[in-house]
Amino acid sequence: MRCPSRFTFHVSRSGFTLLEVMLAVAIVGTALFTIAMAIGRCTDAAKNASNYTVAHDLAELKLLECANPTNFTEGITTGDFGENFPAYQWQREIVMDASQLESLFKQTLTIKWKERNREYDVTLNTFLYNPSATSNSMGNALGSSSRGGAGAGGNR
Repeated sequence: MRCPSRFTFHVSRSGFTLLEVMLAVAIVGTALFTIAMAIGRCTDAAKNASNYTVAHDLAELKLLECANPTNFTEGITTGDFGENFPAYQWQREIVMDASQLESLFKQTLTIKWKERNREYDVTLNTFLYNPSATSNSMGNALGSSSRGGAGAGGNR
């Protein structure tokens, strides 16, 4: 008969240690967190681009309302876009540009909206010519420029 102390035990090394499993879980968790953050930022960027596109389109519509040279008056007017675009407001300022022709008016149209407690705006500047003020008829719009901004009520 054999002595029980002579039994040999074979230790199996075919599995993973706890440290290896924890390290793998940490790497996968970090990767998933990074991917989720990237997807969130891409979604925010797409929404922001969509808002700027809507604001530019609304500004173009508002500018068309004032395309007729007899359809505008100097001063500041404000409003919103009704039920279709409740988040967007507009402000239009029309002043005579004394440095140019006497019938040239500068129109500044600002579209504002709020998202996540942050205010954004898009501003379009256009020059209007009122031929009824002089005998020379040059057309309605001489030129336009565009600039956009973000922040707490200011432009970048």
